[in-house]
Amino acid sequence: MLLINCSNREKNCFNILKNIMNDNDTLISLSNKDLKFCLGCECCQKDLERHCVLNDYITNNVYDEVLKADTIILASPMYMSNINGILKNLLDRFNTFYNHQLLKGKKIYLLMCGYATKEENSEEIQAIIDYFNSIKEYLYFEFEFLDYFVDSDSQEVKEENSKKIETIKQRFSN
Repeated sequence: MLLINCSNREKNCFNILKNIMNDNDTLISLSNKDLKFCLGCECCQKDLERHCVLNDYITNNVYDEVLKADTIILASPMYMSNINGILKNLLDRFNTFYNHQLLKGKKIYLLMCGYATKEENSEEIQAIIDYFNSIKEYLYFEFEFLDYFVDSDSQEVKEENSKKIETIKQRFSN
């Protein structure tokens, strides 16, 4: 399983992924990495040895790990009522997999973190789920929203988050 921290920091999302991962899993953090934006040049629609003309962390590291994994868990903080820019950039760069259907059969899961409650962000979360469901149709992957974690110092919230982590860990421990 591949776990990708799409946060700018190695804090909440990163720590959740670390707690979920098993011994044979791979954890990638996009925090502080050289990430370029898709140029829209469409060179990726040809048979390229490296999938993309850009030379950055995504091309040199992430693509290979994505292709090796059957299960991918993405983690993003909630920014401006949506996924953050790093995750959006990564998804844009997944366009390289479109023509060759290289994500076909892969299961991609999303978990998110934010300061508001899941209930307070329910409309935003649904819009994000709808977005993923729309792009899965042409990128040929399966998608499921895993959960939303509240960032809080409250002991009650920390305990609830721990239970969510344990449930997810058990689900993927097979």
